Amino acid sequence: MGRGSKELDAAAEDYVAVRVTDMAKVDLSLIRFDFDLTLAILLMHADGTIYHRYGSRGPDSADGYLSLASLARLLRATVREHRAYDRNPSPPRLDLPRPAIELPALQKKIVAGQAMDCVHCHMINDAEHEVAVKQRSWSPRRVYVYPDPERIGISLDGDNQRLITAVAARSAAATAGLRVGDELTRLGVQRSVRTLGDVQWALHDANIHAGTRKLAVRYLRNGRELAGTIALRPGWMVADPRDYAWRPYKYNLSPAPGFGGPMLDARDKAKIGLAADKFAMRVQYIVTWGPRAHRGRAARKAGLRKGDIVLSFAGVDDFVSVTHFHAWVRLTRKAGEKVEFVTLRGGKRKTMRYVLPR
Repeated sequence: MGRGSKELDAAAEDYVAVRVTDMAKVDLSLIRFDFDLTLAILLMHADGTIYHRYGSRGPDSADGYLSLASLARLLRATVREHRAYDRNPSPPRLDLPRPAIELPALQKKIVAGQAMDCVHCHMINDAEHEVAVKQRSWSPRRVYVYPDPERIGISLDGDNQRLITAVAARSAAATAGLRVGDELTRLGVQRSVRTLGDVQWALHDANIHAGTRKLAVRYLRNGRELAGTIALRPGWMVADPRDYAWRPYKYNLSPAPGFGGPMLDARDKAKIGLAADKFAMRVQYIVTWGPRAHRGRAARKAGLRKGDIVLSFAGVDDFVSVTHFHAWVRLTRKAGEKVEFVTLRGGKRKTMRYVLPR
């Protein structure tokens, strides 16, 4: 985003800025956002009301929705909302503080003697996932955290992030009557929409509450505010593995291959006679340590060795990245499924088979 600008400095004058680089003492009962992100900005009232969430991303770019101009625009608009809110406040009901460091999974690491110098955002996802699995409260719906707006059929502008730039034919949004050029003003639980993060927060809330089947929406069209309802279809939140691949959350999911490594570049692919668009991953590690060691042991028993080049997995050879490969296995395969994968070692191809471990 850059170091700053006169426009951003001026827009930020009305704010008290707090930079958080360690999530350890952050109250998770109040502060919620997409913990897969590397940057998140929350605009809040002192009473705990969160006006907006900024910093979200799409599947193809980490910074496609980040700019000094869009942040300055948001800051200016939220000051007006803040003043209106102060005239008629409605503070949220606050639960007992729940600092991130008190999550059982993190406490277990501390007790085991592991250094906990900093709690990163993705660690909260990991810790909460572990708790939910142990308490049997985890649901497959929670795989698709903070769904992209494309899941309901809309795309948003990178600068004016409530502006709809595309509506997919026959999508839920199209059926609800939304059009290109409309500007979202309210969606579900999000009382004021100004960012991609606001839209994803509303979709996330609708997803985790399994009973939600309809999403109220308000939007501006030619200066007039209209209202409608978006009907959420079964499986609406499901993303293509390629779109999901950027999320660190995927590493919590099962099944998993039990190995990984870097992609070969185009030059190295050419040396072994592969087209540049074909998948080729050099095995750099096999997971034979920790609580998931059984995964790597299964791959090793099938014949896999470090340095092997994996060319396909379960018949698929067009993964565009290693993260795509890992997301695809976790989102499309089943534990206990028998799979084949083709490797190259010493110029010779070999097909290996194993039961995909949980």
